[in-house]
Amino acid sequence: MRLHLILPRVEPTALTLLSICPYEGCDGTHFRFLQEVGKPLRDTTYPKVLVHRYECLRCQRTFRVYPKGVTQDHISQRVKGLGMLLYLLGLSYGAVSLALEALGIYMCKSRVYDAVQAAAERVPGLRQEQVFAHMRTPAVGGDVTSVQVKGKWFPLGLTVDDTSGLVLTVDALWGEEAVTLQAWLAPIAEAVGAEILVTDDADAFKTVADELGLDHQVCKSHVKRNTEALIESLQSAVETDMDGSLAAIGVTAEQAVADLAVRGIDLQPATRRGDGTGDHAPPLSRCPPSRQRRESHACLSPATALPGPLELMGASDPLSHLARSPWGDAGWHQ
Repeated sequence: MRLHLILPRVEPTALTLLSICPYEGCDGTHFRFLQEVGKPLRDTTYPKVLVHRYECLRCQRTFRVYPKGVTQDHISQRVKGLGMLLYLLGLSYGAVSLALEALGIYMCKSRVYDAVQAAAERVPGLRQEQVFAHMRTPAVGGDVTSVQVKGKWFPLGLTVDDTSGLVLTVDALWGEEAVTLQAWLAPIAEAVGAEILVTDDADAFKTVADELGLDHQVCKSHVKRNTEALIESLQSAVETDMDGSLAAIGVTAEQAVADLAVRGIDLQPATRRGDGTGDHAPPLSRCPPSRQRRESHACLSPATALPGPLELMGASDPLSHLARSPWGDAGWHQ
């Protein structure tokens, strides 16, 4: 697919006088020039442009005439167009804001949202999903957890279509070794024509992806948790700078900790929020963050409400005996 990029241009000298008064109820066509004023602008090229103020001789009200690519808003049409382009290419509103900030233009994610919604009203069918509607790579997500049936723990495997979020299978497994996982995932991946396997970062899943010839992707919830865990493990090293690496690059320990805080990373476990676990996680990615919380908060995945495959374990009433495993940190992929 070829994308033809056409962004609105900003031309500071291109000012076109209106042919009729912009105010409702006035059809005046004669205006008097009042003054030329400067307007601060957030743009990739022009930090400031000049606008003209006019007075309608009929209603005596004033209005402004803006250069091409500039409106009453302090953000140029060019920047808004670039933000909408990045969003349609798959970035989230927050990611678009960060990308523009890296280019030296600040546009908060709420303004990105407003720009996208305004464009959607003018262009019916303008949706992020439609840009790559026919270019999605088939992917299957797999995860393993454990359920308790009549006092015994059994491994349970879940597969989903990662392009649509549809649950494909819920199967009883007899182990979590690479050979067992490969025998479980191979026919499913072949049936859906998957090219990517999305799992956690367990070595067994990496082996399965290599054996099946699939690209392997680690789900972002696991990446986020692992990254946060690594940062917490390095907290003492950052605070004390025991190896002198921070001093070698001219950064103080206080500055390093402050930089992490500015990026929204809270190193104190007691105040961490939104880690995608526990009661704050979405239903298909919910998993308890610690052993203590696992034992005090029972968490039953909605996938266990599908009793078919569980009957292989010999439970006469599987749902009445299911409980979430207090060990293992598996999470459902969405």
